[in-house]
Amino acid sequence: MRSWQIFKIWGIPFKIHPYWIVILFLFSWSISNQVNLSSGDIYNTKEAWIIGFLTSFFLLSSIISHEVLHTFVSLNQGVKIKKITFYFLGAILQIDKYCETAIGNIKIAIVRPLLCFATAFLLLLISNYNPSQEIISINIISRVGILNLFLGFLNLIPIGSLDGGNLLKSIIWHFSGSKNKGRNFLNKVNLYLSFLVLIFGIICLFRFNFYYGFILSFLGLFGVNSSKSESQFFKIENILKFSKVSELKLKPLRKIEFDSNFSELNKLIKKKKDASDKYFFVTKNGRWNGFIDENILKTVSIKKWERNFVGDFKEPIDSFKSVYSKDKLWKTIERIEETGEGFILVLNAADIPLGIIDRARIGNFVLNKLGFNLPSEIVNKLNYKNQYPLGIELPRIINLMKQKGDL
Repeated sequence: MRSWQIFKIWGIPFKIHPYWIVILFLFSWSISNQVNLSSGDIYNTKEAWIIGFLTSFFLLSSIISHEVLHTFVSLNQGVKIKKITFYFLGAILQIDKYCETAIGNIKIAIVRPLLCFATAFLLLLISNYNPSQEIISINIISRVGILNLFLGFLNLIPIGSLDGGNLLKSIIWHFSGSKNKGRNFLNKVNLYLSFLVLIFGIICLFRFNFYYGFILSFLGLFGVNSSKSESQFFKIENILKFSKVSELKLKPLRKIEFDSNFSELNKLIKKKKDASDKYFFVTKNGRWNGFIDENILKTVSIKKWERNFVGDFKEPIDSFKSVYSKDKLWKTIERIEETGEGFILVLNAADIPLGIIDRARIGNFVLNKLGFNLPSEIVNKLNYKNQYPLGIELPRIINLMKQKGDL
């Protein structure tokens, strides 16, 4: 469903998802029911709905205002935000560049909970000036204040992408000097908390309330899986950052002598096993002399194949997209994606060709490092398609690492 833009500040569109209309209704209905049950002798049904609707409306409005101030602090700390979309009780930010300092991330993480607490303090202070909760406006102010207090504490829980999680991670980063230590510690905290929630949910499921037990068990299981996924993601980042091309098994080059005619070239083409292979590397007296595209056959009449030699049509090797065997894996992936063909030539320090590397070989290398060993039949099919196996989006991961300043 398409989101609706409500305003635009600092060039950033602020949008709300249509789900917010549903949330507004559900919150209004829930609060009005609560009012009817607790204060049915004071308020009639219409007044209960007014309290429910205005409480929900001002709560969601306070979330938007907090996000505006949070965005202001984020921009001052070097964050580049493309757009902000509000879902449920928070917002999802589409970020082009993250803050690269620990102190900056601490400031960004703390601002939203502080705003919730400040709003709650102000509203509860106002409501306490008039102890009579029978006045509708005072009732609404009090409820919005209590809900903001709840959101402030909720945001401080050190879990995942909540502000509390980012705050804990950034504090450890600041004192240890290592961003990775902060991420690892936070992930362990998430894992342990998720296990506790899962165990408590299972106990609640069989001994107390099935409904709440089921929800807690589901949340705990989701947290455990998320922690494991984060660990895998962290491992992939390390593989891309520290592994070199020389660690991969390269695809051998298809060779042809410079004085071979087109008929001999055609025979070699018919023997190829991989349909994606279309280049031959030309050798002369044992040395690499250039390369040709097998499609060159289509430019010459069959009658002239015996009189045309590949050496006359070769292109220099330095015009072939290439990387060095000492290059990092993430740089190689970027280079491959620039070619559009999905493979690239690997050279040694002396600029001598060593072999070909493609998406499938890189993907299989990463999976093997993670402990996934694919059967040879699957590997061969993936090599034929020349795609990253199992849908692993290595280019996207590299872009995220760049946005976070990890590369």
